[in-house]
Amino acid sequence: MLRRLPAALAIAFALVGSTLAAGVGPAAAATASPLTAAQLSHRLTAEVMGYLPYWELSDATVARLDYARLTTIAFFSVGMDDAGHLDRSTAGYTALMSDRATAVIEKAHANGVRVIVSFTTFGAEKNAAFFTNAAAQSTFVTEAATLVAERGLDGADFDVEVLAGTHFPAYAATAGALAAQMRAANPIAFSSVATNANISGSRMASRALAAGVDRAFLMGYNYRSAGAATVGSIDPLVHHAGGLSLSRTLDLYAAEGAPLNRVLLGLPLYGRTWQTVDASLRAARVSGVPGEVFRFRDLATLRAEGTVLAEDLDTVESSARLVHQVGDSVYQTYYDTPASSAPKFALVFSRGLAGIGFWALGYEGGQRGVWDLVGATFGPPTITSLKIAPSPTKTRAVTVSITWKDRDRPATQMRLANGTGAFSAWRPVAAETTWTLPAATSPVNRYVRVQLRDGAGARSVIKRTVVLFDPTKPKMTSLKLWWSVNLKAWRISYAATDTGSGVASYRIRIKQDGVWTYLAPNRTATTFTIQLPRSAQFQVGVAAFDRAGNYGTGLYRTR
Repeated sequence: MLRRLPAALAIAFALVGSTLAAGVGPAAAATASPLTAAQLSHRLTAEVMGYLPYWELSDATVARLDYARLTTIAFFSVGMDDAGHLDRSTAGYTALMSDRATAVIEKAHANGVRVIVSFTTFGAEKNAAFFTNAAAQSTFVTEAATLVAERGLDGADFDVEVLAGTHFPAYAATAGALAAQMRAANPIAFSSVATNANISGSRMASRALAAGVDRAFLMGYNYRSAGAATVGSIDPLVHHAGGLSLSRTLDLYAAEGAPLNRVLLGLPLYGRTWQTVDASLRAARVSGVPGEVFRFRDLATLRAEGTVLAEDLDTVESSARLVHQVGDSVYQTYYDTPASSAPKFALVFSRGLAGIGFWALGYEGGQRGVWDLVGATFGPPTITSLKIAPSPTKTRAVTVSITWKDRDRPATQMRLANGTGAFSAWRPVAAETTWTLPAATSPVNRYVRVQLRDGAGARSVIKRTVVLFDPTKPKMTSLKLWWSVNLKAWRISYAATDTGSGVASYRIRIKQDGVWTYLAPNRTATTFTIQLPRSAQFQVGVAAFDRAGNYGTGLYRTR
């Protein structure tokens, strides 16, 4: 199963790509270095890889790429000649070396996202010659690994399409050799192969993975081609008539020994439009009229063409369908929406896959649906609230309370840090946990940071809150005692200051006959009436509490 578009469209894209590449400016210098292990993104609970073809490398695409919801971007593509030398004359190579590509690399690396290059070779005759030429294979491996290192990339993808089974051992050895040579320069260099959804793809994937390649990108699209007799989903979850589908393909991969935890389920950011004999679901295609590729970004344009007859969901194959009529002709377009994609994304969890992937970045344009679904499905747990008690506090020992929202993989661990300091070791996640603030001799705001991660290692956005640590006591500044003629009782007024959390309340007590008694243990007003006769003998004392709970030294007056 090829990732290629119909021949006419492929030629058109090649022309567009050449134009784009010609306008991206001079060849860019290599980026400083690939990502380190510590810099890799941990935002997602599964891997998300997207191919960025040279004809989609534009300023708009550079700006719109959702770097926070990708783990790997693969520049597509750089080919080779018959001797295994990289073809540096193509639009793909020019685009890879452009300033726009540099902008993608810099933005991706700033977000911990890998950037790799896809090396491609297509066609049975060419591939047969290449995989029977050991010298060509060696040349390719050396030049490909050198380009990856010089461009500051994080690895490479190897996309070989239309290959006879007799050449599978040489194919796997070449893919493994490329992976090994890249790792000689960068121990965490990432390697992948793109493999089709048929039995040949499952065999290529299992052999390449056994040879040391990290991931197999299963091209799970084009199940129905431009010439399909009966129209429908190009990436069916299941086939309504029992034919090949995403689910069946995963069975093939498992049966061939491809470890599914190293397989990425590649899904399309495009659909297909066919002219059909009527508007019925999965109708027959009009003979002699091939289907055309439909990109998600063109949905509004498609709806505006002619009259929309139906817009619904094929719940069996899990695909959206748009039926419209132009004149006397009926057209059906099958594509993915968040509703149809969600069951396909769920295969990552139910089948234990490494993650998902997309062909091709840019085809969605500004449509947010697919990326919002990526975040909702593969995003890490989200901290929804973070509180510290007591707050403010006079003690360094506090209780940190959190609430959070889990995604498909629940949070399993948490870690904490003071201010900009290093995080603690990961500990089991809990709604409440004890924490110790740094010491201080005067009031100071202490910031506490908390992060969660799930069982797959995806980490939440760090949430921060502040607590006032106040170790100082309030000070009484005045205490007055007098007899009130009007009230026929003793009156006192008092005041205090506090440099930290502020005065919260006062404690009033009285001493008579050598015994102290509390009159008001927690009073906020600054005056108080003592109901004693004018002749009474007593001593009154007032002390202040601050909001952190510190109790200051009292002032006393004697009658």
